[in-house]
Amino acid sequence: MDWKGTLADLRAHLPPAREGGRERRGSLRWLEAEMRARGANPASVRNIVYRDVGTPADKAALRALLEGLAREAGRPLIGEAVGPGPAPLPDELELLGRSKKRAYKQFLAGVRAGRVPRLIVTGRAGAGKTILLDHVERALSGVEVRRLNLRGDAAAVLVLSGAGSSYAERAQAQADAARAAFPVAPGVLLARVTSDLNFAGEPPRLPDGTPTTPAAWAAEHLLRRAPPGVAVLLALEDRAGLPDGVAEVIELRPPTPAEARAYLMARLGVTRERADALVRETGRHLDRLALLAGGGGAGGAPDRLLADPDVRRLAAALAALDGGTAGIPGAILEVALGLPCAALPPHARALLQGEDPGWTPVPALAAALPHVPAREREEALRRLTAAPPAPGLAPTRLAAFAALGEWDALAAWLASHPDDARHLPPLWPRIRAGARGGTREVLARAVAAHHAGRGEYDDPRARDALFTLLESPEPAVRGWARVKLAESSVDAGNFEAATAGLAHPELTAALEGHPDSWTTAARADALLVQAALARWRGDLEAATHAASDPRTAHGGPRAHLWRGLIAKDAGRWPDALRHLHLVPATSPLLSARALYQEGDLRLRLGQPGGALAALGEAAERLEAAGAGAEERARALARAATALRRLGRPGEGLASLRQALALLPNGEDRGGRADAVLRARLLSEGVPIRLALGQPDAALADAARALDLLARPGSRRAEAEYRTRRTRYRVALAYLTRGLGRPYLQPFAGAVRDHPDLAHTRALLDDFLARPPAPSDREQVLTFDLHLSRALAEPGPRGALDFVTRALDMTDHPYAEAQARAGYAEALLRAGQPEAALAQINRAHALVRRVQAGLPGTSDADPGLTAQLLALETRATIGDGAATLRWLREALADPALAPFRRGVWQEAGRALEEGCPHPEAVLRSLHPGWEAGTLRVRDALALLEAEGENGH
Repeated sequence: MDWKGTLADLRAHLPPAREGGRERRGSLRWLEAEMRARGANPASVRNIVYRDVGTPADKAALRALLEGLAREAGRPLIGEAVGPGPAPLPDELELLGRSKKRAYKQFLAGVRAGRVPRLIVTGRAGAGKTILLDHVERALSGVEVRRLNLRGDAAAVLVLSGAGSSYAERAQAQADAARAAFPVAPGVLLARVTSDLNFAGEPPRLPDGTPTTPAAWAAEHLLRRAPPGVAVLLALEDRAGLPDGVAEVIELRPPTPAEARAYLMARLGVTRERADALVRETGRHLDRLALLAGGGGAGGAPDRLLADPDVRRLAAALAALDGGTAGIPGAILEVALGLPCAALPPHARALLQGEDPGWTPVPALAAALPHVPAREREEALRRLTAAPPAPGLAPTRLAAFAALGEWDALAAWLASHPDDARHLPPLWPRIRAGARGGTREVLARAVAAHHAGRGEYDDPRARDALFTLLESPEPAVRGWARVKLAESSVDAGNFEAATAGLAHPELTAALEGHPDSWTTAARADALLVQAALARWRGDLEAATHAASDPRTAHGGPRAHLWRGLIAKDAGRWPDALRHLHLVPATSPLLSARALYQEGDLRLRLGQPGGALAALGEAAERLEAAGAGAEERARALARAATALRRLGRPGEGLASLRQALALLPNGEDRGGRADAVLRARLLSEGVPIRLALGQPDAALADAARALDLLARPGSRRAEAEYRTRRTRYRVALAYLTRGLGRPYLQPFAGAVRDHPDLAHTRALLDDFLARPPAPSDREQVLTFDLHLSRALAEPGPRGALDFVTRALDMTDHPYAEAQARAGYAEALLRAGQPEAALAQINRAHALVRRVQAGLPGTSDADPGLTAQLLALETRATIGDGAATLRWLREALADPALAPFRRGVWQEAGRALEEGCPHPEAVLRSLHPGWEAGTLRVRDALALLEAEGENGH
C-alpha cells in the first residue's frame, strides 16, 4: 500500500479544521493521537508512512483509520483495493525473514489440512528456531502438541531409565525414552535439539549402539520412528550427520541488519540510528531482539528465556535474592551477578523494571526463576556470601548463608561481624529447622541477644530462641538463657522476678562451672543485671561495685554503657561521660544509647545545646540501627525538652509529636505499645505546652498521661515515679496560669495571690510532706518541687525558705546556679536588691563553671542566662538608661535571641516600678518615642525588638 500517497490524497480532499487549536483530521499528530486511543503504538505512524516499517497490528490499525478518512472524503485508497487483507503473521516472523515465514506457513497449512507434515529447520543460535516453535505452538489450537527442548543432558526430560551396561542396551533405552515422548495421534511434536545433547553423560546412539550426532539421533528417533498421525517439526542447531531425504530442510538465518532494524523501529518506535546501535549490541540474535522488543512478554517461556546465557545469569542472581520479586537495590543485584548491571546486554536489561529504589524482574522472568538450575543459583548465593562488607548487603548475605544451609559459616561470619546479628531474627525459623547442635545454639544466642539489646524480650522469636537454649543439654547454655530471662524481668520492671531469676539454682551452678564462652558471657550479664537491680533500688554503691567488676569487661560496649549510667546517677559526671564515650560507633545501637544518656546528662547539667546535638545524633543512629519505635521516641522527646530549654518550644512540640507518632495508641506492652512510655512523652510535653502559653492543653495532656499510668501493667515502679512527675507538672500548669505568663525564662515569682496559685501550693505541699526516695531522679524531682514552690509563694520570706531548701540539695554548678537565681528572685521580691546582686554574681560564676565543667561542649543554658540578666536588670534599674544600655549589649548573644522579648518585658516592668521618671529613661534610649499611647513596659519591648530588626 502507498501509505504516503494515500495520506496526501486524503488530506487534499478532507475539510479544514473547524475548531481553532485542534489538530487537523488526517495530520500526523491527529493519526498518532487516534492510534494511541485505539491501543496501537503512536510512534509507529511516521515509520509506517515514510518507510513502510511497522508491525502488522500497527499497520492494520493505521489502515483502518485511513479507510475511515477515505469514506469521509469519498476517495479510494491509493495502490490497494479497500477490503480486509490476509490474516497477519506474528510480528517477529512478518518482519524477520522469508525462511521463517515459509516454514511457519508450510507447517501450519499441512496440519490444518489434515496432513502429517515432517519438517526440519536448522540454524545457528539466534537464528529464530525457538521463536518459530513458540509461534507454531501458539497457532495450533484444538490439536495435542508436545514440546521437547533437548539441550544438554536430556535424561531427565525423556525420563531415561534402565540404560543397561552394553551399548545396544543404552541405545534401546534412548529409543524407548524417545518413543514415550510422542503425543497420541493425531498430534504434533515440536522438538528443539542442540549440539550438546547427551543422556546422563552418554552420547546419543543409533539402534545398533553406535555413537552418533544429535542431528542424526533426532532424525532417526524423532522423524523416522514417529508414529503415524504425528506431525513433527524438528529444529536443529547443527545439521552435522543429518542423513539426506529424511525430511525437507529449511535453513533459518539470523535477521539481516535491515530486517532487525525495521523490527526494532516498529516495535520500539526508536530512530534508525538507535535501532542500528541496538542491532550491533544484540548481534542480530533473534531471541535477544525479541526479548529487547517485547521485554520478556509474549513468548517469554522459561526455556526460551533461560536458553540465553546472559538472561540465565541474571535469573540465577534474582533467584538467589529470595525470588527477586521486590525492588532490589542495584548494588545488591550486582554482587549476586558478579558484574555491574550496566554490563548486562540490552536484551537482558529489558527484563528488569525500575531502578530507583530497586530493580524488579518483568513477570515472564519472575516466572522463569524457579527453573534456574540449582548449581547456578548456588553460584550466585556464594558470590553474596563471599563479597566484602558493603552498605545494605548484610541481610542478603545472611539469607544467602541460610539458603545454602551453611550454618557453621553463618555463625563464623557473625562472630567476626557481630552487628550483622540484627538481620538474623527473620531467619530464625529456618535456623531452628536446619541448624543442629552447638551451631544452632550459637545462632539462637545471637537472635536472643539481638532482641534483648532492643528491649524486645517478648518478641516470639526471642522467646523461642531462649527456650531453645533452655532445652540444651549443656548447663552453661541454659545458664546464659536464664540470665536473659532475668534481664527481661528487669526491663519489665518486675524486680522481684529478676532477683528470683538470678538466684535460680541452675544458674548459680552454671556460673560456678568451668569458664567457657557461655559461662563468661553469663557472668558478665548477671553482674550487669545485679547492677541494674541495685540502681533501681537506689543503692548506687552496690550498683557501681557490680558494674565495675572486672568480669563485666566481657560485655564490652554494653559494660561501658552501664558503667556510664551508674556513674551518671551517682553524680560522677566526668566518669559517666568517659564510659559513655568508650561505647564505639561500630556498635550502632549501643553507641546511640550512649549518646542518649550523654544528652540527658548534659540537659541535667545545664548544657542544652550539647544535649540537643547528642540527642539528635542518638535519634539518627537509633533509626539507622533499626532500633524499636519506643527507643527512638524517647530520644525525640528528650530532644524536644532540649529545644524548649533553648527557647524553641515550637520546634520542641514538633519533635514531641514526631515521637508520639512512633507509638501505637495502645494500652500496654502486651498490645505492643508501652502505656507508661506514652504517658511519659505526654507528661514531658506539658512544660513545652506551657512554654507556648497553652496551660489548658497542657492540663489535658497531663490528664491523659495520668489515665495511662493508672494501668501500668508490669511496669509498676516506673509508673509510680512517672505519676509523681506528671502531678508535679500539673502543678506547673496551674503555676503558669496563675502567674499569667508562659513557662519560659525569664520567669518571675508571684507578687499577689490567685486561685490557681493556691491550688499549685496545695499540690506541691502534698508532695513535699513526704520524704523523697533515695534514688537520684527522686532527688532531682524534689529539688524542682522546692524551686517551683518558691515561685508559687507570694510571700517573699516563705519563698526564701523553699529556695534555701533547694540550695541545700545542690550537687553541681548548674543546680546551684538555678537555686541562687531563685534565691535572688525571692530577695528582689523582698526588696533586697544588694543581697540579690550578690546571689546573681555567684550564679554567673557558676554558669561559667557549667560551660567549662564537661568535655566536648562549652555551652550553657541560655534560659538561665536570660533569667540572670532580667534579675540583674531589676536589681540595678535605679541606674536608669545605663542599665538598659548594658542589657542591650548583653543580649547581643545569638543564643539569647528567643528570650530577648521576655527579658525586655521584665526590664519594662522594672523600669515602671523602680524609676521615678521611666518615660524620660525610655526617651533617652529612643528619642523619637512619644508617651501617651503605650505603657513604658510595652513600648520598651517593642522598640528594642524594632531596633534588633533594623527598623
